[in-house]
Amino acid sequence: MNELLPAPNIVGALWRYRWSSLVVVVGTVLISVLVALTVGSAGAAQARIVLKSPDSVEALGYEVTSESGFVRYVNQRALFVTSDRVLESARKRLEASESIEELRESVEAKASDNGDSIVVRVDIGGAARSTEIANAVVAAYRRESEAEVSSAADSAVESLRSRRAELVEGEGNTPGSVSSTVSELDQRITEINITAEQFGDGVSFTDKAVTDSSGVLTVLLRDAFVGLAVGLLLAATIAWARADRNRRVRDAADLTRLSDEPLLGEIEALGEGTSARLHNLVVPPLGSYRLVASVLRNTVRGGLVAVTGVSVGDGATTTVLQVAGAAARDGLRVLVVDAAVRTRELSHSVALQNDWYGMAPIAAGAATVHASTRVIEVGPGIEFRVVPAGRAGEGAPDYFRSSLLRRAMVEARGGYDLVLVDLPPLESAPEVSALIPAADGVVLTVRRERSVAAWRRARERIELLGGKIAGHVFTFAAHGSPETSAESAQSAESRVRAPAPPVDRGGR
Repeated sequence: MNELLPAPNIVGALWRYRWSSLVVVVGTVLISVLVALTVGSAGAAQARIVLKSPDSVEALGYEVTSESGFVRYVNQRALFVTSDRVLESARKRLEASESIEELRESVEAKASDNGDSIVVRVDIGGAARSTEIANAVVAAYRRESEAEVSSAADSAVESLRSRRAELVEGEGNTPGSVSSTVSELDQRITEINITAEQFGDGVSFTDKAVTDSSGVLTVLLRDAFVGLAVGLLLAATIAWARADRNRRVRDAADLTRLSDEPLLGEIEALGEGTSARLHNLVVPPLGSYRLVASVLRNTVRGGLVAVTGVSVGDGATTTVLQVAGAAARDGLRVLVVDAAVRTRELSHSVALQNDWYGMAPIAAGAATVHASTRVIEVGPGIEFRVVPAGRAGEGAPDYFRSSLLRRAMVEARGGYDLVLVDLPPLESAPEVSALIPAADGVVLTVRRERSVAAWRRARERIELLGGKIAGHVFTFAAHGSPETSAESAQSAESRVRAPAPPVDRGGR
């Protein structure tokens, strides 16, 4: 092993786990909205009390001589709205089941932005109940405020009357002086009574309580955006942690960092139609596979090469067919063996999936390599030979004999320059593990975004079985080289004419 892969980036991690990340984000947004609906202000109601200016009722205890004084007066009256006196009055009038503590927590009163009124806001559950309590609190404030004004007026009048009585009954005062003072006191008493009657409860008018639907929508949108931000952060954290625990081979450079074995080639990702035609043996192999074939001949001297993938879908079968076609066009004697007896993918590609002879009966001792070999023509004067998977009864892989598999590989070496054995991933077909130590080298195909842990497990299995990894082929690369792109274009042009199907001449 050379070095560890660099840590994954957050965007790549989110894209890799995009569906689970989407579930996290959507779930967080929904939870935020549900919380807002459940414990938020969806049932809040708001009323308004517009106050009279008390600049002419100094005798009642209100002294307002400036704008700042009026603002202070409004704030004082807002505190009076939430006093126990007002709340208890509202509670008695409603015969409410809520306690004073509950009302105090749910009723809020403050001066408006322009400072000329008091805004009363109630949030105690449902909108209807909040509206009812808000209106009751406003009515209770008016009653208690009027009682407060009346009490202040009565107290002031009583004080003046006491003073008047003292002057009338007092001795040592001249009649003229007493009469003048008494007259002034009577005038003052009259003014206080008139002012108290005019000032009343100190309220100009009130607005009945209404629910603030726009406020509800604002709260929901706010909580939804907060949930979105939290969800993205949470999803990014989870995705990054998962990606860090499950590193992926993102490109050929990652594979080179991980492995001491050589990189035999990098195969570009192709379109769906082009990928399907890779198994058409009449079409010349891609340039990237021809390069793999050339490097492989110099890497594996013995000529018997087992090709397997880290997992299903890593392109092992395609690599075998493409390399075989390239080697056959170079004049080599090539034998291809389909050891994937369960799926028989390679046999399907050469139209031998129904042939009874092949690796399955060979491994069971019912056939020989010579009898199972078929000739496949891929062009004028160009051919290679194939041992198909063969047919076997259900459960036959459990009775495969390792000695027969190894003997078959020894027999397959004779008379060929290159023998390519298409192996399924070892985790899915342990019965063919005997072929690993019989090979001169094992080529491991690794698909882009394949798990590093899966690659290591496959590599360890090969080494534990006594196999020698000759190199890796990196498949489904994001971008191909200019040479392979040009070769793909050439191949596409050659497909204008419908190719003839592979010819099976039978025998060896």
